[in-house]
Amino acid sequence: MSFVGHTRDLAAARWELETRRLLVVSGAPDSDRSAFLDAVAREVADEVGLPVYRFRVADAGKRSGEAGRAPGEAADTVVEACRGVLAVRPCVVVVDGVPGGTADGVPAGAADGSLLAELIGAFAGSQSLLLVGSTAAREDAAALSSDRCADGWALLARAAVHCDRGDPRAAGPLLRRAVEAHQVAGDRRGEAWAVFLYGRMCRLRGRAEDARGLLHGARETFRAVGETSGEAWAAGELARLATRSGSPDPDALAEARGLHERAGDRRGAAWAHLWWTVARADEPGFPWQEEFASVQGRFHEVSDRLGTAWTLHHHALTLARTDGTDRTDKRRREADRLFEGALALFEAADCPHGQAWTMLEYALRSPAHRFLNGEWAAEIRHVFHGIGDEAGEAWVDLAEAGPSPGGEPPYELACRYPTALLDTLGWTEAGEPLIPRAARDTQPEPRAGFPRPGDRDRPDDSRAHVRLTLLDDVSVPDVPARIALEVVPGPGHPWSTAPLPPLTARATSLGHAEIDPAHGVPADGAEFRFTPHRPGSHRLRFTVEDPATGTVLQQVEAEIDVVPSDPGPHRATAPAPRTSARRA
Repeated sequence: MSFVGHTRDLAAARWELETRRLLVVSGAPDSDRSAFLDAVAREVADEVGLPVYRFRVADAGKRSGEAGRAPGEAADTVVEACRGVLAVRPCVVVVDGVPGGTADGVPAGAADGSLLAELIGAFAGSQSLLLVGSTAAREDAAALSSDRCADGWALLARAAVHCDRGDPRAAGPLLRRAVEAHQVAGDRRGEAWAVFLYGRMCRLRGRAEDARGLLHGARETFRAVGETSGEAWAAGELARLATRSGSPDPDALAEARGLHERAGDRRGAAWAHLWWTVARADEPGFPWQEEFASVQGRFHEVSDRLGTAWTLHHHALTLARTDGTDRTDKRRREADRLFEGALALFEAADCPHGQAWTMLEYALRSPAHRFLNGEWAAEIRHVFHGIGDEAGEAWVDLAEAGPSPGGEPPYELACRYPTALLDTLGWTEAGEPLIPRAARDTQPEPRAGFPRPGDRDRPDDSRAHVRLTLLDDVSVPDVPARIALEVVPGPGHPWSTAPLPPLTARATSLGHAEIDPAHGVPADGAEFRFTPHRPGSHRLRFTVEDPATGTVLQQVEAEIDVVPSDPGPHRATAPAPRTSARRA
């Protein structure tokens, strides 16, 4: 890992150190690197409740009082000092100023008696965490790991940060590379964590079946390698899948919480406790105030700002929605205070997903807030737009429009969420929506083939059209992305009631990209692999033909946005076919 100084990179460094128990930071001036090491060590130590010990290689030589002391002797002094603190109790050890060249941020020679190798050997079998600062320079000090080496754990850290922010689009390419890196290295534990995060990303995207299969697979691998905390996280994500249907499973969440506690994972137990509390918060007689306070205390103990923010959000939401004899100005002020506290923490944690949902719920529960800020809806929509959350934007549209005369949910929500969840949507007497809690757990995309209002009355019902679907989230350079091609007959077309004939689809790249295979058969499920070689907009052409007659039935072009390998917030563009020839 190379030196980085942004909040998101600090979060990634924390995640990697806690998961891997080893983190090497290289590059940057010594003072900046030392400050970054101290920040990471302080936050991790606060979270896991361990003391911090700091050593500098240069200081070890100075303390000896011997001029011309050999670097190897100073290194021996550092290693012996580390062994001394390790013998006392588990801790976080920071060793700064480790010399040597680097190979993707790890000092060269680590396998042949280098200081880093000796430090790793000293830590083997302990429960401590090792944070190393290398004096080696890096040309690219803004990347956590080079694309050439593709360190699986660094890729996992970056993907986890994207998911925590509520921007899972960029996580897909990172996780695919992480799975491959761990498979090549033969690291089953790392592969299980990558598959787990891929399942979590699919849950966030609303792809429930994909998520379920991946999470079950990750849980089995965690069991096989004895990773109890990973098994607990997988169990919790599987339990959260049930909330998408509007029917949460508190018992499964309680089981996940117990697994976390038995594994000694206080942070995981706090998150499972939160989701268990949220699942039961609307039950009559449930002591939600005491439970939210307990969860907040748990997150405070492990210094988890994001967990605290979501706790305050749901506590405020419950307080604002619960009927009772104490619905007074004092009660409303308390809900406002909690919303404001959650909003501040989401901003500090760089989580625009939580920020947008808190802004929306705060505005809905506070007419005065809306009155004082006439642009409230535009501001919230802008935050959702920044992370590509079109479902979030649709909820803002609903809040502005109010209930429909027939009570039906608008198309942009109906095509994304299960009917069972939308059936739990309620309205206040003032015409404000009571948005289901589970709506903020996902950012679902429109379901393929979901009919738009009036589709059957359109004049092209007797025609067939080509549908293109980008299956692999955001496209990045030199990473294959899958594109599915379907021929969809209209309800009045003869093929709508008969098997699709064996048509062929020919794919052509019109830019700096490769696409293979060259031909596919839509009736068998045509799928193409698109590999761009640079970021930007790429055009593809698909030609559907009848091989029996050689007739071109339809030709469409699609534009796909390709983002850099480690993109910031970006709004993905799905393939948008443009007809350029006659249609079947």
